[in-house]
Amino acid sequence: MVELNFYISDEDMERLFLIKDIQGKRNLTGNDFARELLENELYRLFPATPRFNEYGELINRDAYRG
Repeated sequence: MVELNFYISDEDMERLFLIKDIQGKRNLTGNDFARELLENELYRLFPATPRFNEYGELINRDAYRG
């Protein structure tokens, strides 16, 4: 697993916690909920597991849904 660190605006942090509350995810930390949101969006945009050829080039680019 890889760790990501980034900053978001105060307004987006408020959005994060409001959405977390609206969705009833009070048992999750802000970080865990943000991770869940990001993972869901990544899977929505690229549902397939990325596959690469021997040169490191993506071979299933057509799986991208954005």
